[in-house]
Amino acid sequence: MYFSNTCINLLKVSLFGALFLISANVSAKRNKCNQFLDQKALQLVGNRTDLQVFSKTITFVQEENWDSVLVNTQKLLQLGGNQKLLDFIHYYRAEAFHKKNILKYAMREFNLVGSEFEFYTMVRFNKAGIFLSWEKYNHALNLFKSIDTTDQKGIRTIPIDALFHNIGTCYFHLGDFEKAEKYLLMAIQKILEAKNDSALMVSYMELAAVYYEQYQDEKAIVYFEKAYFLSQKYGSFESKQKTSLNMAVVEENRKRYDKALFYRKEYEDWRDSLNDQNKIYEVAQIEKKLALTHEQQRVKLLQTENKLKQARLNTYLFAALFLLLVIIFGTYFYRQSVLRSRVILRQKQELDLLNATKDQLFSIVSHDLRSSVHALSVSNSKLKDKVQKQEYSSLENQLEENSVIATNTYNMLDNLLNWALLQTNGGYFKQEEHRLSMLVDHVAFNFKGVLNQKGITFENTIPKSVKVFVDAESLKIVLRNFMDNSIKFSEPGALISVSVQSGNEDEVCFQWKDTGKGMSEEMRLKLLSDSPQLTKKDHEKTIGSGLGMNLCRAMLAKNAGKLDIWSRQNEGTVMIVTLKKCADGKN
Repeated sequence: MYFSNTCINLLKVSLFGALFLISANVSAKRNKCNQFLDQKALQLVGNRTDLQVFSKTITFVQEENWDSVLVNTQKLLQLGGNQKLLDFIHYYRAEAFHKKNILKYAMREFNLVGSEFEFYTMVRFNKAGIFLSWEKYNHALNLFKSIDTTDQKGIRTIPIDALFHNIGTCYFHLGDFEKAEKYLLMAIQKILEAKNDSALMVSYMELAAVYYEQYQDEKAIVYFEKAYFLSQKYGSFESKQKTSLNMAVVEENRKRYDKALFYRKEYEDWRDSLNDQNKIYEVAQIEKKLALTHEQQRVKLLQTENKLKQARLNTYLFAALFLLLVIIFGTYFYRQSVLRSRVILRQKQELDLLNATKDQLFSIVSHDLRSSVHALSVSNSKLKDKVQKQEYSSLENQLEENSVIATNTYNMLDNLLNWALLQTNGGYFKQEEHRLSMLVDHVAFNFKGVLNQKGITFENTIPKSVKVFVDAESLKIVLRNFMDNSIKFSEPGALISVSVQSGNEDEVCFQWKDTGKGMSEEMRLKLLSDSPQLTKKDHEKTIGSGLGMNLCRAMLAKNAGKLDIWSRQNEGTVMIVTLKKCADGKN
């Protein structure tokens, strides 16, 4: 089955608006090629203060403010410059005219760009596109074909799919259908790789036209149908209208009038939709103008009435205005005074808190640290005397005493550092899901040597399935303090145990128990009080200021936990800790 010339001409008319779609899109949207050119232009500017106008021009180009581009480039041409700069200026002027569809001036500016220009491949491509728009197919083809597709540096500055498509378009209009088919198929392959559905639809339509022009109906129909289905998914109103018209002509020629009628009706529906949209917009504009006119008339009427009343109300108005200004300014200055007072009070409170924290920190450093260092110095003096007197039998006890003093001093300094970080909101803090048993085992492993040396037994009976939602490092600080205190106040052969108590669905309660010296009720209440003041230990031989327990309470509070203490002197101590379960509630 073959098409008549009338049908072919009708198809050409329907395709005419789409034949240059790819090249038009290339000039309509600035792509990566343009961005690469802009980067090179900015490198040319560098730190030169005399090229600030050119730098501003590049900004206008990127914003697609083409009128400002033309104004600035005209100033630059008057100032002059080297050939490399002039090439960029003429290219940007040509691009601006091209975007504004002033093709004659765009061609003139492209012709002024030197052939040594780094982006001359883009110049050739755009000049060829203009010739194509002017239907000068031989000129366009010669320029397109002059682009060396093996030159990787030049070809990366233009869209290769558009190049193949436009060459195919030129061959189509020049009647060389074999080459037109070849290049259009190459373009389709590149477009498929780029996944550009709108460009693919246009290439399908043009390839179908090539086949129809040669009366290869079956091949053409396949591509017309592909273009039609693509337009239904991704096309605009106009593309849907054109593809529907193409399919109507195809089906009429195939004598399938029912389908032709369907496509013709679809074409008219899309055409009516466009017309309806235009009509709705026009009606809306008319209604807007009428509403504006009505509103202006109403405003004029109100203004006239106000002028008549103004003569009687001027005196009262000025008096009321004066009184209102007095009230406004009085209220404003009063509120400013209150706000300043609140700011000063808040700053004073913050300063007092910072000073109290500073004094407390200096007090700990000056008293407790000096005491521990002094104790170590005295112990070292005793050790030196015993070495001089050759009392080697008592050296082990003296060295053990030195080790205890050094360990306690280190733990106090570690607590002091963590406490200072906590007070200043320093340090890393992130709550996550952790196995409680594993955290306890980590802490116990670090104290394994001390436990063995003192002959203390440690038992961890927490099930491995128990999970808590905490910051691991801050909870380890709490557990280290518990372990340090338990070892410090327990005799050799004592027992330290950790176990889980029954809790509710949202909390985990565990207890840290030792059989050490315990503490008085007064000390227990001080450790649990909310007072930030630090306290000394009940036992004179131990070095410390109660900072560790103060730190434990703060760290647990930060993890949304709670601390309780049970203790009796000479019976031991039990630290009862409550923590949140993991987020999913699974244990």
